[in-house]
Amino acid sequence: MAFRLHQIPAIIAVPATLGMAYVLFADQGHAGLWGFAYNLLYILIAWSVLFSGALWLSRRPWSAAGVASVVIGGLWIGSAIKYQFLGSQLVAPDLIVAALSAETLLEMGLLPTLLILGYVVLLIASFVLEHPTLRWERKTFAVGFASSAALLIALNLPPFYIDLQWTTQYKQTLPIFVQSIWRTQLTEPTQPHDTSYCCFKADQQAETFTTAPEKKPNIIVILEESTFRPEQVLGFKPQGEFFKDAYPLKVYTAGGSTWVQEIAFLHGVAPPLYGNGWKAINLFAPGRLDGRIAHQLAQQGYKTKTIYPIAGRFYGGKRFHEQLGIQDFIDCKAMPECDKRRWNKLPDEIFFDEAVKQVKLNDKPLFTFVATMRQHSPHEKGTKPDAKRCAPALSDKQCSIMLDYNERLKLSVKAYENLLKQLKKLPERTIVVTFGDHIPGDVAAHFKEADFYKQDRFRTYFNVWDSAQGYVTHKLLDGMEYETIDVAMLDALTLRYAGFESRYLTDKLVHLQACSGEFCGFEDALPKNQAMLKRLQPPIP
Repeated sequence: MAFRLHQIPAIIAVPATLGMAYVLFADQGHAGLWGFAYNLLYILIAWSVLFSGALWLSRRPWSAAGVASVVIGGLWIGSAIKYQFLGSQLVAPDLIVAALSAETLLEMGLLPTLLILGYVVLLIASFVLEHPTLRWERKTFAVGFASSAALLIALNLPPFYIDLQWTTQYKQTLPIFVQSIWRTQLTEPTQPHDTSYCCFKADQQAETFTTAPEKKPNIIVILEESTFRPEQVLGFKPQGEFFKDAYPLKVYTAGGSTWVQEIAFLHGVAPPLYGNGWKAINLFAPGRLDGRIAHQLAQQGYKTKTIYPIAGRFYGGKRFHEQLGIQDFIDCKAMPECDKRRWNKLPDEIFFDEAVKQVKLNDKPLFTFVATMRQHSPHEKGTKPDAKRCAPALSDKQCSIMLDYNERLKLSVKAYENLLKQLKKLPERTIVVTFGDHIPGDVAAHFKEADFYKQDRFRTYFNVWDSAQGYVTHKLLDGMEYETIDVAMLDALTLRYAGFESRYLTDKLVHLQACSGEFCGFEDALPKNQAMLKRLQPPIP
């Protein structure tokens, strides 16, 4: 019996430690031999730091090996779960998210989380049963820890920094997580001259409206989750109509990180300007970044609301929306039809019905930001391929993903058009701006850059509808024609079409034209604040 108890720590630690071999070869490095070697070495040294540190403190080798393996394996599994659902890799600020919105994260990865927690319980038992080794003194373990720690520090020096914006699954998972601890702070860019629309803080004087419509319209902004033109995938023939009067939109992420586009619209600034921390901008926005469009409209007597398809605590959604000017945040738990369904089984109609309800209930003009979930990955990957719609170059899995995407798209377009019919019947004028936040996560994962039109994975769409005039996307652009329009420019286009004017809007549209649809304003050659629009027209009534 004593012999068996003596073996239990080894029996517990060995499976987790063997699992490290899988992580070593499943996780990828950057292209080339050096990238592979760097990633392999990084994982081994990180494991050595954890192992030697735990051994130094406990003098229990099997328990130390188990702890080191479970920590690294747990981070790797957590990264895989995040990528599957959100399309981006694990960074250190995600640990804050885990603490703030554990219930949603458990819903996404309940089984792996329970398995890891169960293993932690086993490691505690292992620690109790394993006797401290007397073979070496503690200072020996301390030397081992110091040596491996020094090597890990060397691998994290600036010459070895890696690109934190990679979004390929199982690629340099551990270096990205570790380096994100000190490399994900927001940095305000330095401009060569003043601009009224950047960066952290709003220019209150420039944003004060000089012109406002006598009858203020309701403005509804709809974020269509993971939605893009299916014909952008080369070799796929879609069925059904897309959103009418759509125009190409430039977004900043592919396959996930929806909050980046949310903040780009509400904050009015391109998040990549803020350095390595921009993909975790949702965690840093509160207290640092000002909202633009919602704040500006609130000063005009608007009630500002968000209708959200998940819990408000998830990834700090409620916090950063409120920071950016939203007064009333209605999350999934506040909508009975949403709360009783799984997060990936939510039709758009739930949120559109709530938007119509809010318009009917309020006696003030409304600015409402609505997010949907119908197209969120995963898409069906086992559908029988259709040779008439998928070119031979597409694999069965690729074809299946796109077929399922197309079927969901038909439902989304139908729900959207039904929403417009309901709004058309109301006495108040309503402007609806709709945009796709990024391509779906599994489309990003299973299609290469070369599989897309113009090799562009960062292109979705936007369109604009006015209950008084119908589809007005091209009218809103007022003759401007560019390859794409940057998502951070949509606030200015929306406000100007609605009949508002300010120096903020004029400056922003000047630079929109100067930079051919891009968000810019930081090069010396660009026009100063006093520049005028090339085709400055009076506000559209």
